[in-house]
Amino acid sequence: MIVSRLAHHGWQKDRIVDAFIKTFETVVAPKQATVWLSFFQSDDCWWLANGDFTSAGKNVLATCHATLPVGAPQNEIEQTIDALVAEMEHMIAGAYSVRLLRLKPLLGQQAIRPLTA
Repeated sequence: MIVSRLAHHGWQKDRIVDAFIKTFETVVAPKQATVWLSFFQSDDCWWLANGDFTSAGKNVLATCHATLPVGAPQNEIEQTIDALVAEMEHMIAGAYSVRLLRLKPLLGQQAIRPLTA
């Protein structure tokens, strides 16, 4: 359920480790974001946390996380994952390298002129 819901939003599970990856365009080049899935036996729940999308030295996903208790109803799991994805993608959209991408067409050649005295 967790894997398929993240895939629904375009986050693909790594083949080897319990991480999910999605590629985003930035002003420099496409960049991957990751979030990790871990099971905490003491809490009997799954955690989606330790996300990473670093731009201008700041990991914008550092505070994004969700807990998914074992046995939670399907609609609760879907809502929790949907909310986490929305939060992560909002944070990524606000990252410096992604914000610059939106400004790139506005800058064009006219905006990039040598300084004259």
